[in-house]
Amino acid sequence: MAVRREAQLWLLTAKEDLEDAKEALERSRYFRAAFFAQQAAEKALKALFYSFGSDHPPPIHSVTELYTLLRERGFTLPQELESQLFVLNKYYTVTRYPDAASGLPSESVDKLEAERAVSLAGMVVDVAEKHSK
Repeated sequence: MAVRREAQLWLLTAKEDLEDAKEALERSRYFRAAFFAQQAAEKALKALFYSFGSDHPPPIHSVTELYTLLRERGFTLPQELESQLFVLNKYYTVTRYPDAASGLPSESVDKLEAERAVSLAGMVVDVAEKHSK
């Protein structure tokens, strides 16, 4: 079965965001790395909706909500990844908005957090890519 063009586009965009996350990490822009990591995971999960019978992904940003909806369709992540997925949720807002970060977004994420976020996002993208073939 051929992969739908829409799924390919979501997955390619997820890979681009993951690359941006890695570059931001190298530049010590930890809040940007975490933001792009969240975006990569979100878009990778959205790509999977096409593989699991949807015409389009839902317009939500929470990776745990997206994953819950995918689980209802029969998709599961490895347990060690599933149990950590929630970590990425906060980076959608705290890395972008001073009122969500209670200060500067650049002061909301440290190196360790950014490294973890990039690692988790990389695993989500890898799993999504395997299921999209």
